[in-house]
Amino acid sequence: MTVIEGAFPPATTHTQAGDIDRAIVADVHERRGRELFGFARHLGMTDEEAHDAAQEALLRLWTAIDGGTAIEQPDAWTFRTLYRICMDQHRWRRRVRALAERIGPGHEPREADRTDLIAVWSAVERLPERQRLAIYLRYRADLPFEEIAAILGIQPVSARSHVSRALDTLRASFEDEREMSA
Repeated sequence: MTVIEGAFPPATTHTQAGDIDRAIVADVHERRGRELFGFARHLGMTDEEAHDAAQEALLRLWTAIDGGTAIEQPDAWTFRTLYRICMDQHRWRRRVRALAERIGPGHEPREADRTDLIAVWSAVERLPERQRLAIYLRYRADLPFEEIAAILGIQPVSARSHVSRALDTLRASFEDEREMSA
């Protein structure tokens, strides 16, 4: 059997493919790193959040390429991914603020810091399973009660009830915490 030179693409090893993946990501980082950071800042992220979001976008680029996804325009793909990461962060903040407002009547809304977010979601983790799932689906996934009910296999009125009871429990636990710290 004769092999015609150039008839088949050269074989690449996994190591060579990984080097190519890293080279593409390194190139985007080198050429567009500052713009990615600036774009995230322009979208309302703090310096730390913008840095993290840009790194996450680059990591997702590498993961997609390494997973075999053909990306024709890595720059555009990375900027689009960064935009989605930032918008997810904004949606998450909005949901946490809404949850905090529901938990603490009279509580003035403010930008929640990471400690507050951890405290709220840690308290949610201590709720009974149905309440915890209902709160998560309502405030993290931003789903209407009808969809929550379908997911949990209950009636929409029961989904509302689980969320309401969970909010009452959370409100009481944070009021107790405020009283102890006062």
